[in-house]
Amino acid sequence: MTHISEIIEDILVEWAYRVHDGMPNPKNTEHIQELRESMEELNLPNNVIYQVIQNLINEQQQTIKGTGPTQKAKKAPPLSDAGKKEAEKLGLIWKGRGYGKEGETGITHKNDGKGNLIPIDKKSDTQQPETDTEPKRTKISKDGKLTKKGDDKEKDTEGKPKSKADSQREKIGGKTYSEPAETSDEDFKAKNTDNQTTTTFKMPESVLNNPKIPKKYTQFIERVLNTQQNVKDKNNKSSYYGLGKVGKGDTDSQAGELLSMMATTMRRKERDEFFKALDEHLSMVEASSEKTYVSRAWVKAAKENSSAILRMMYDKYGDDYEIVAGAWDVKEEFEALGFDYGEKGDSTDMIVAVKVGDTIIKEEVSLKQSLKNQRLWNGTLGSAFESGLLPQHLEQGKGTVNQFEQNQIKNIDNFFQTNQTNIGEYLKNIGDNPDFDKILKKVANDMDTKPKNQDIIINQFNDFLAQYKKDLAENPDLVLDRDYIAKNLKTSKKRNVDKISIILGRMMTESGDELGINFVEQQKEIAKEHAREVANFINGSDEAKNAVLKKVQEKLPLKSVSDGSENIVLGEYVISKKTMKAIFGTDDWNQVVEQLKVNPDADPPMIEYRAKIDGQDKVIPITTIGIREDGEGYGGKHKFEMKVAPDFDKIVANASQDIYGDQEPIKFPNTPAADLRR
Repeated sequence: MTHISEIIEDILVEWAYRVHDGMPNPKNTEHIQELRESMEELNLPNNVIYQVIQNLINEQQQTIKGTGPTQKAKKAPPLSDAGKKEAEKLGLIWKGRGYGKEGETGITHKNDGKGNLIPIDKKSDTQQPETDTEPKRTKISKDGKLTKKGDDKEKDTEGKPKSKADSQREKIGGKTYSEPAETSDEDFKAKNTDNQTTTTFKMPESVLNNPKIPKKYTQFIERVLNTQQNVKDKNNKSSYYGLGKVGKGDTDSQAGELLSMMATTMRRKERDEFFKALDEHLSMVEASSEKTYVSRAWVKAAKENSSAILRMMYDKYGDDYEIVAGAWDVKEEFEALGFDYGEKGDSTDMIVAVKVGDTIIKEEVSLKQSLKNQRLWNGTLGSAFESGLLPQHLEQGKGTVNQFEQNQIKNIDNFFQTNQTNIGEYLKNIGDNPDFDKILKKVANDMDTKPKNQDIIINQFNDFLAQYKKDLAENPDLVLDRDYIAKNLKTSKKRNVDKISIILGRMMTESGDELGINFVEQQKEIAKEHAREVANFINGSDEAKNAVLKKVQEKLPLKSVSDGSENIVLGEYVISKKTMKAIFGTDDWNQVVEQLKVNPDADPPMIEYRAKIDGQDKVIPITTIGIREDGEGYGGKHKFEMKVAPDFDKIVANASQDIYGDQEPIKFPNTPAADLRR
């Protein structure tokens, strides 16, 4: 049997590896606990563990001195006077095979053989461990004796020893899970100097070593948390942080999705430690008046999302399930876990590989911060419906007659023709009104909510008015119509020409002129009538309704939920097949579609589900349909926008709460599922 004193050095290596800064401290109770856990994983008997801890407390200081997770360091080759000065200037110490900063892992400089320090050429230097020989490990042999293990330690294809976490990652998802970010930590730190937050966030060890999370994502989140927002440096893109093939979106939404995925794979203690570290760091960032792409809202959503996912898992699989791994919406990660990316749901943001018995099951999740005011589609009427789908008089966009635009122009022409005298008299005396500026400002505010656009409206009308007065002085018989406005503005764009007309009409309305009032109301009514006709047509046309539902499905994937391929997680609530059945009385999407109706009389028009549920006639609003003119009275085109109906989020919340809300706290505290709960 191997004597305890002979294996202390081996255990030191493992202990130092587990401690984040590589410097175990026998006076630190957390470090002692790390030591105990590492030996327990090696199945060492309790009496051996006790003896090792006692020996290490006495011998540790003599064995480890500044070499980090290594064996005894090689003697440093002598430095020249210039080399010594350089080492002192940079705060470098000898680390067994090169020089690096004290308290930091890795080496940054080498001795060139002449006593001078030179930076490491990272292209040629393979970043080998800081010892020339591989650390040995202790294991239990089949006969229960302690033996030494070194030759059979796993290595990657380049011959570098792999960490235990990386070895476990590769067992789960191969190289895809163990590969680091494309930019090294040292290079990123140098690149991010100007954007570094005052407070430095360090990812908890339990998260760094969680093999269920692809390694590069722990690096990504840590880097984002240490980076102040700076769009000029393009740090709102994942490539800035060294990520290659990743999901869609900018850094903030990507970080939000990854926080949810990572938290879902963690056990309760790890999860609490993770979010505590996040909250503390964000508090210090805020105190420094700084801002990162990880916001409080995304952290809150991640807490709620992960909790909701776990509640759903427990409801579905009971107390006997285990989360094997999490993956983002990345093809390589899906396939690394043995799943077909081609069968993925349209809105999937992450998947969870769940082990139930001997079977690995894929659970796909579409993440939303909430349903409230969720925009499902925002475009023009012309982009929402392909050419030929709407009747000709309702079509808009390129290559169409655009009857709405023609009706609008006709009404403007009529305004100038029938009211020429009244309009001329109004403009002649407009400068004598002491409230002119005040009235114009009110009109601008009514036409646009953005201050910048309001200023443009005011300036445009003042410029027009100045030119009109100049032209009127030269030609007392000047006729004001659309052609004159186009010449005045030096443009033929319908939107710009008719914008002046509607400003004029609104100005006259504010002054109580009935002709101005009638003109403005007629323009509004033309737009509303066109929108009503479109809504009515959608309601009576299966083809048009399907086009609308397809756009809804892209953002609110109820069909995928019905198929069982996706679950929607909205903060702390879930839309699953079970939730769908509670809401609609069926989880069959085809049956849901049959009962969907467009209500053109609602304000705004709604897509509603109308059916008998539990014997009662029910109307459930799903989405609003916003068909409104883009530039009221002058735009010539309609916007087509869909949002989640105001009450639908409440209906979902109530159904989800009824199904999943009673599962906290869990009733089976000694199961894997329970340990995954918060």
